[in-house]
Amino acid sequence: MKHLFHIAVLIIILTTSAASCAAVPAIVPNDPGWPRVIEAEGRELTIYQPQIDFWTNYKLIHVRYAISVKSSAVSEEIFGVAEVEAETTVDQESRVVTLLNQTRELRFPDTSEAETEVLQKTVDELSPPGSTLTVSLDRVLAYLDPEKQPQQQAVELNLDPPKIFFSSTPAILVLFIGQPQLLPVVKDKKNLMFAVNSNWPVFFDATMSRYYLLNGDNWLSAADAVKGPWTPAQELPKSLMALPPDENWSSVREHLPGKRLSTPLTVFISTEPAELILTQGQPTFTPLTGTELMQVANSESFVFLHSGNQEYYLLTAGRWFRATDLNGPWSAASTDLPADFALIADDTPAAAVKAAVPGTTEAKDALLLASIPTKTMTTMADPPPLQVSYQGPPKFTTIETTTVQYATNSPNAVFLVSGRYYCCTNGVWFESPAATGPWTLCSTVPAAIYTIPPAHPAHNVPYVVVQDVTPTTVVYTQTAGYSGEYVATTGVLMFGAGVVVGAILADDDHYYSPRYPVPYSYGWGARYDYHYGGYYRGGSIAYGPYAGGGSHAAYNPHTGTYSRGAYAYGPAGSASVARAY
Repeated sequence: MKHLFHIAVLIIILTTSAASCAAVPAIVPNDPGWPRVIEAEGRELTIYQPQIDFWTNYKLIHVRYAISVKSSAVSEEIFGVAEVEAETTVDQESRVVTLLNQTRELRFPDTSEAETEVLQKTVDELSPPGSTLTVSLDRVLAYLDPEKQPQQQAVELNLDPPKIFFSSTPAILVLFIGQPQLLPVVKDKKNLMFAVNSNWPVFFDATMSRYYLLNGDNWLSAADAVKGPWTPAQELPKSLMALPPDENWSSVREHLPGKRLSTPLTVFISTEPAELILTQGQPTFTPLTGTELMQVANSESFVFLHSGNQEYYLLTAGRWFRATDLNGPWSAASTDLPADFALIADDTPAAAVKAAVPGTTEAKDALLLASIPTKTMTTMADPPPLQVSYQGPPKFTTIETTTVQYATNSPNAVFLVSGRYYCCTNGVWFESPAATGPWTLCSTVPAAIYTIPPAHPAHNVPYVVVQDVTPTTVVYTQTAGYSGEYVATTGVLMFGAGVVVGAILADDDHYYSPRYPVPYSYGWGARYDYHYGGYYRGGSIAYGPYAGGGSHAAYNPHTGTYSRGAYAYGPAGSASVARAY
């Protein structure tokens, strides 16, 4: 029997190792690896990689792992099994699951009662029951069946194509959320203004009546921001050369007067969501073995040509679009994608797109990862700071199909429900009897807030929920939807709601100061990466330093200037561009 038990333990060890090799990348960040050895006073405990039995609602985990004990009190190395049930917390950024408050059972079959007592005491002393155990999130996910785990609710998203531009020569895409909106760099001086709703640094000199755009280390100029034409600036106006010496404009001042542009540049302008396909010269192709697909090899975009139907396919923000020519017109392709995309070999760079191909293992894994909640614990005595501001008196408008009103002139996500105000920031809910506060932690979020539809810019806040409340603490959890990563009814994870959100912003009188960072799906080459943990910005500099996430402006009375606060939207939630990229 003892030999049979050792064989069973060996099976646990080998099964665990095999699962690890099959489903986990060679380098797992922040994972010290397995087995783990703990030594003290001539005794040694070896803990082998846990085998995950189940993870209930991503809160309670049940694991088994093989252990071995060496001690002078026993004649040989003894193997056993630890069966553990524990609470969990997940650090999405470091991709680590921590097991807390463990309840464990140790088994050493075919050992005498005296030996078992010595072995259990040794394990408890080297690894006390109250200690924590960290396991790579990737290793845990390798054991789970995505179809049996709780997932974010699927929602209807807009699958229509945005504007899609193509260029085989150097080009950039300049986005404005609606028509260009300008504010003075210095409040009482109207000679130099800046665009507060663009993904690029765009200025307007009133004296010259010209626009100026900083493109890396060089400047472009145009008489009309939207119509152009944008050409290399011959000389910068005095107002721009005299930017205030504060941090708002430090990155701009570094490039004054800037370098002369040596190569021609195409500037595409859009006042609505758009994407840019950029190739280095005429498109070149790489055939994908086992399919009728050829990938456009000289582009950072995911673009393919299907040799069977002679159609191009573009993937961005989790959505597929098709056209017979790279210049368009483009149409939606997410619901009837050719079967060849599921056949792309896993050992090719093109395999990264399979997370957006319905029915693939990669797509199911992406949904699973997006559904794992991140926990935020706050204390009643020391809540996070919150400062809610409005441009003028607070203004609220009812969200269509709901009884919820939202603030249209605040950079904060503020809502009015049944005469009480609620604000969600950094994954924490606050409430107040007044629009301006004082604010306290919210322990019960109104159910109406969770009816905000996907087409509304505030749809991300329903993904933050109250998990637990004690007399001293409130625990909130958030899933990837709070970062604008939504599960589509097609069965894949997509970024943002699509062009509908952009239309809402463009129709809003206050869109130049978005209420909160908006999940603007297009305009920054959003692509999914499993090991990054969600969507991130594509590598192309053609989208500008501020990506396509939106921006807001705020007046600083101490300096007499407006600050431009650009935002990016990504898997870690809304964050400043400087922090996110």
